Order: sequence, then structure tokens, then C-alpha cells
Amino acid sequence: MPFLSIVTRTYKRPAALARCKLLLAAQTDKDFVHQVIEDTVGLGVPGSHALVRDAHPVGEYAMILDDDDFVASPYFVSDLHAAARAYDPDVIVFRVNNAQLGVLPSRFVWQMYPILGQIGGGNVIVKREVWDACIAAIMSDGNGGGPVYEGDYYYLAEVWRHTKRIHWMDKVQVIVPHIGRGETEDS
Repeated sequence: MPFLSIVTRTYKRPAALARCKLLLAAQTDKDFVHQVIEDTVGLGVPGSHALVRDAHPVGEYAMILDDDDFVASPYFVSDLHAAARAYDPDVIVFRVNNAQLGVLPSRFVWQMYPILGQIGGGNVIVKREVWDACIAAIMSDGNGGGPVYEGDYYYLAEVWRHTKRIHWMDKVQVIVPHIGRGETEDS
């Protein structure tokens, strides 16, 4: 079984997806599987949550890495692999550098319960059994309603309710060049 499944949702962003794949291919630790989920009909961000929900990762851990986001270094997988072996957490939280919002989660909410706008699917890896138990929440607005843009946050809120073994890695591991809300490269 591979250490990590990286689930990437994409829709009409071939250049972004190519950069995402290129940086994953440069990883020093190759113990991962990259699952690309193509939104072939343009479901939009909330609709793509259904694609992620049905991804069925095969790794010991799983994460969401959108096509327009990318790993910050060739040591991304090896850093996470080392932390997983050292601490055996259910969840590893790391920082992202968001070009518009700065480094998230900010120091004011670091090591706290997820706060909307401070944490998303690209901030964490979770054990696959936690993913399996919680991923359906990505299709909720947190109040029993249908899919919303913030579905990643509601999924993570569910993850926090299901686990106590969280390792906080105070290192930027993912770059978010912009908040795209699903725009295509030609829009």
C-alpha cells in the first residue's frame, strides 16, 4: 500500500494540472499515488466535491490537492512520511502559502479547531480510515444542506470530531497561487 494518495480535482486547467503533476513527479519520496479526477461536465467547485467523495484513495493517508495548487518542495512527501512514522497521527496539519491571504492557518489560530477561511483540504493529510469516515461531509454546508464552496472546511470539521491524534507541522508544504473558485484557464 502506498503511503499517500493525493486526490486532485480538475476542470479545463491543463497548464495548472501540468505544473501540479510536474512538481509531484519531482518528489524525492515516490511512495505516493496521484489520483486525478476530471470534472468532464463542469460541475463547478461544489459539484466537484462529489468527485472527491467518490475518489476511493488507496494510500495509508489521503489528501486533496487542487489542480491549481502545488507542493512547495521536492521533500513534501518525505517530510510527511517522516512525521507519520515518528508520531503515528490520524491527521497531519501543515501550512499553505496563499498568495492572497498569506500563510494559513495564521499564527492566531495555529493548533486550534478548524476555522473557515484558515484551513482547507490542501492543509492536511488524513489516515485513509478517517477519510472514509468523514469525506461525505464534503457534500454538506454543515447544517444538513447541500454542497457549497466551503465543503473542504466542513469535511475537516468532521475530521476533527473523529480524531484526537493530530500532528502540527509548522512548515509551508503547499502553495495556493490564487483563490480560483473553479475558474477555467480560459475564463
